[in-house]
Amino acid sequence: MNDQALPLQDISTDDISGLGANQISGLSANLISEDDEIIWLEEDTDSANSPSEDNLQKVSDESQEWKILIVDDDPDVHSATRLALNSFQFETLPLKFLSAYSAREGHQLMLAHSDIAVVLLDVVMETSNAGLTLAQQIREDLGNQKSRIVLRTGQPGEAPEASIMLDYDINDYQVKLDLSRQRLLTTIIMALRSYRDILTIENQRAELETTLGQLEQLQTELKAYTHSLELKVSERTAALQHSNAQLHRLAKLDGLTQVANRRCFDDYLSQQWSQLSCSQKPLGLILLDVDYFKGYNDRYGHLAGDECLQKIAQTIAQTANRTKDLVARYGGEEFAVILPDTPSQGACQVASAIIQAVEALGIPHESSSISPAVTISAGISWLIPQVDIPETSLIETADRALYQAKQLGRNRIQLYTPSAPSF
Repeated sequence: MNDQALPLQDISTDDISGLGANQISGLSANLISEDDEIIWLEEDTDSANSPSEDNLQKVSDESQEWKILIVDDDPDVHSATRLALNSFQFETLPLKFLSAYSAREGHQLMLAHSDIAVVLLDVVMETSNAGLTLAQQIREDLGNQKSRIVLRTGQPGEAPEASIMLDYDINDYQVKLDLSRQRLLTTIIMALRSYRDILTIENQRAELETTLGQLEQLQTELKAYTHSLELKVSERTAALQHSNAQLHRLAKLDGLTQVANRRCFDDYLSQQWSQLSCSQKPLGLILLDVDYFKGYNDRYGHLAGDECLQKIAQTIAQTANRTKDLVARYGGEEFAVILPDTPSQGACQVASAIIQAVEALGIPHESSSISPAVTISAGISWLIPQVDIPETSLIETADRALYQAKQLGRNRIQLYTPSAPSF
């Protein structure tokens, strides 16, 4: 274990294991005076492989010194190592030495100092492999992958296996008999370079993780903003669609009675005429006129007249209530009901029901010569549309039937027939 100590070949090739503490101290002047070696072995900061000034500053900011842990059961090795590296600086920072005289003490110091840069570790101490056991503990138990480990032994024939060097990330392996001051300086410089580079990489990794975290946060915020924007767009689109539907509805409704207007009537009649001409099914039409409505307006006023038309329109719509039926204000006090797929008998039933429902409203009409209440007259026409016959023919025949109903006494329905009397 301590039978072989650190030789200082720059001064003498003799083994210094027999030197006492005073003799080792006496070598200090010779060692320190050789500053030209130290300067020669310093890191070339202008090298292309050197870390950037920013990274060096970050490494330096973490610690104002490089901690070197010497783990060896021979006190002379500690003294000789300190003597050889006295006043040495790496990248303007001095070395600070920590000493452990057993693997157990080394383990405790490693626990207490997480920023130890280099461990100069004797292999043979309490046991023949105490140093290897500590190396394993540093890497596996303590999870320390940064500190550089340099194995040193006084037993030249007991080099560790290659697998141990690889598994425990051993930075270097030295035999104490072969260790000169220049070799020690070279070893420390290479180990500190490696440690510095690891710190630099970790700083860069930490910066990258911070950047990635910020990007993830931005991505999360962007997703939230995009989702919020999509919701707003969806809401505005729905509102726009609703507004468009309202406008479309209003464009087809009569403002007073809230049933279809004349434009809607014309469009729907043309549509049904085209469809039923293809399927060869009947199309019915009812034209309705409020009896003596001018007298009603003169007697009760136009506001009452508007209210009367509203009630009549709603009554007609409630009576002709199939989905495909259309109730429209045809003009003034006239209304029309389009009845797709409806022959004469069905059209007459609907018209009769409308006549009865309006009279049942009991709207007073003192100016009427046929009833004390408001009544209506209905003209009915139907046919099977043909492509060579205009849809206006259906309107013309229904209008003739309405005229016939008025001539026959009003408050009644009249189905158009070519043989009906003309007045």
